[in-house]
Amino acid sequence: MKTALFPGKFQPPHLVHIQSLMSLYDDYEKIIIGVTEDYPNVIPVKEVITIFEDIFKHLKKYEVIAISGILVKSKSLSHLPDFDVLVSGNDKVISHISSFSKETRFLTRSQGIGYSGTEIRTLIK
Repeated sequence: MKTALFPGKFQPPHLVHIQSLMSLYDDYEKIIIGVTEDYPNVIPVKEVITIFEDIFKHLKKYEVIAISGILVKSKSLSHLPDFDVLVSGNDKVISHISSFSKETRFLTRSQGIGYSGTEIRTLIK
């Protein structure tokens, strides 16, 4: 089986993120949740990591890490962990990572009715 990298800002982490991550569980041997340092941040990156670590602490397939920089502006993949496939619901991320000849998988961002991270950040302000 393969290792998946699921990157994102997760600002803030919400139910659709968890649903998306859980939908990957049977497809991969390991799932790396990569919390990027992109902006805007309503929650510190370390806190986002702690939230995901707490949520997935009993499911050993998940690993949560910080990813430095803005993924779609990276000139190489050397700052990323070793992975077989990048999974994202962001077309820009998929396109950018594909340009490095890496396998990608598009995952629809929402399942049913819900709010996007942008909408949630607007409501928080």
